[in-house]
Amino acid sequence: MKTSRFSALLQREWMQHKIGWLVTLLAPPVLFLLILPFGHVDGVPEHMPLMVAMMGVVACTMGVLVICLISATFQLPSLARRDVQDRSIEFWLSLPASHSESIGATLLAHIVLMPLLAAVAGFGWGYIVASALALKVGGISTWMGIPWGSVMSLSTPLLLRVVYGFLLALLWLAPLVMIVMNASAWLKRWGIPALAVACVLVFAILPKAYGIDTFNELLNHQWIGAMQAVIADPHGLGIGKEQLQHVEDLSTAAWALPDALAATKALASPNLIGGLVLAGAGFALLVFRRSRAH
Repeated sequence: MKTSRFSALLQREWMQHKIGWLVTLLAPPVLFLLILPFGHVDGVPEHMPLMVAMMGVVACTMGVLVICLISATFQLPSLARRDVQDRSIEFWLSLPASHSESIGATLLAHIVLMPLLAAVAGFGWGYIVASALALKVGGISTWMGIPWGSVMSLSTPLLLRVVYGFLLALLWLAPLVMIVMNASAWLKRWGIPALAVACVLVFAILPKAYGIDTFNELLNHQWIGAMQAVIADPHGLGIGKEQLQHVEDLSTAAWALPDALAATKALASPNLIGGLVLAGAGFALLVFRRSRAH
């Protein structure tokens, strides 16, 4: 019963946001493909078809994912008070789903499932973008020279590493997400302005006026942890000019697995544990605020 209720809540998110989500997934690569014939591409080695294809696949995957994350970031404040703002809270409270299920489904859909779908969709679009880029740069000869099997074997470990790193990064950024959502839920339209003022006070005025730099250090630890979760060792691939000449000899899988293990080991951090405790408290506050909204 709980599984069916949660699935219904996820379906609600899809029905309410599907148009915006589809635009996010489709618009960036489609616009690139429409503009490409009229644009000029610099810095792409047409004599290296494999590199051209890899650039297209990686750029498209990361581009769609980043755009999706930016969109989700801007939606977070409104999601925290959506049911109250559109006066549908009485209806949702009449259903058997709990407040934690309702909030959990919203968070899962917007900051986990949708970005993961964006990464996979961008990866699929990447092969179309890579083909178009190859035709633009070197014509049919460059496109015919692309070893698509090598492109797949090189790009798939990178995709899996990005997806896993994104999930780990969410753990590091969870307290920041909860702070933003609680500010909006409790203070409504004044939440984000109040949060901005608090950030200026905590991160700018306190360090300069009183030498209190604790909050800056904590935020820096969380941000570095999130970045290292995505790529723990950016130099591990060892890509230089010489390696680019023989990119087919690179093994992204040999880099991705140890890098993922290093990011996993970094989770044993007091900063992460403290952040998760703060995120849990923030989630509880959201549930409490929603329970008082009717």
